[in-house]
Amino acid sequence: VAAQESAALQILLEACLETEEDQTKPELMWSLREVRSIICSFLHQVFISEPSLAKLVHFQGYPRELLPVTVQGIPSMHICLDFIPELLSQASLEKQIFAVDLISHLSIQYALPKAMSIARLCVNTLSTLLSVLPSDLRLELFQPVLKSLVRICIAFPSLLEDITSLLLQLGRICESQASLGHCWNDTNILGEGAYVQSDVQNDTKV
Repeated sequence: VAAQESAALQILLEACLETEEDQTKPELMWSLREVRSIICSFLHQVFISEPSLAKLVHFQGYPRELLPVTVQGIPSMHICLDFIPELLSQASLEKQIFAVDLISHLSIQYALPKAMSIARLCVNTLSTLLSVLPSDLRLELFQPVLKSLVRICIAFPSLLEDITSLLLQLGRICESQASLGHCWNDTNILGEGAYVQSDVQNDTKV
């Protein structure tokens, strides 16, 4: 029964997605905002009455572009702080990415000590994964979470040093792989758009 209810909530969440047509017609954007408001209000009541259902929905996942909508529109989203560590511990990279993105938005919305503790756990987990993942999976994990790390820094400046250290370590690994002839941007993962033209010039002035 819970799985069926979760599937129904997933359908409601998908109705909150913005389409290309929404972007071109202001009246559709107004309608979308109203739809989001109604759905978020309903989900709030569901999550309050059945926290386990909130956990199931987030373990199954939904489009990450909806996280700003759900975190800002559903007041009870703070209960996700209770199960994000478990979500982060899943073997699936997709779930780990979702967990990091989720805590980054929650950190902006609820800059609480508990949120900071979980955000620090995410940074430590990413640091561990950085040292054990092969290059292709490293790209698959780190490219989507870069903006999440920025949000965490904004919410909790005290984590800036740890995140900077993580990114410097990532840069050193990528530089090392590049010197060995490995390209960090892998078209097998992201397609032709994976290649990013470098802004670094040969003659660098200090």
